[in-house]
Amino acid sequence: MPDWLAGAFPSDAELRWPIILVRLLAALAVGAVVAAIYRATRRRPAAVGDLSQTLLLLAVVIAMITLAIGDNAARAFSLVGALAIVRFRSVVEDPRDTAFVILAVAVGLAVGAGFIWVPVMGLPIAGAVAWAFAGAESRRAAGPSRCRVVVRTDGSTPPGAVRAALERHLDGCRQRRIETVKKGTLVEQVWSGRLRAADGGEGLVATLRDTPGVTAVDVVFPD
Repeated sequence: MPDWLAGAFPSDAELRWPIILVRLLAALAVGAVVAAIYRATRRRPAAVGDLSQTLLLLAVVIAMITLAIGDNAARAFSLVGALAIVRFRSVVEDPRDTAFVILAVAVGLAVGAGFIWVPVMGLPIAGAVAWAFAGAESRRAAGPSRCRVVVRTDGSTPPGAVRAALERHLDGCRQRRIETVKKGTLVEQVWSGRLRAADGGEGLVATLRDTPGVTAVDVVFPD
């Protein structure tokens, strides 16, 4: 490297380019493993909320940041202040996605700092946990569909009529909330349970619609 170029980047002398290249490639590799685990155990279709590319890039970016910081505390505080101005408008709806984002940050940080055995030993454990929970969720999904039912009544509904209608279609029927809405003109009840029949909730909606005083019904199925 010419002297004038080396003088412009004196900090590069602390870390040679082969080391930088190897760590960044290692970060790319472990980021790909994180993305592969995410894709194999996710609950949504690939077209909805796919974080695979984000996880891959995040591992490399965090490794670059860690390499730039090194052991310099002042540089670390400066980078934290610079990154604090970045604002993200995307909302991570699934807490499980947040865990994978943190996992990508952790492996990128470890590789950038030179601790390759941290992701090498940690990723199999994290992958095993993700697969175990994905299998449990698949078994639950194969059973009766769990749902949340929101019922609005105008106050003329006989006592216990809504519960009786729900218990005809739901197992484990439980009331979650009851409150007045529309300036006190309607009563909103929130219930949860598991559908007995695989009718998509149409029978449940029809039964509630025929219940006296029921003005609106909303059946919500979690992802």
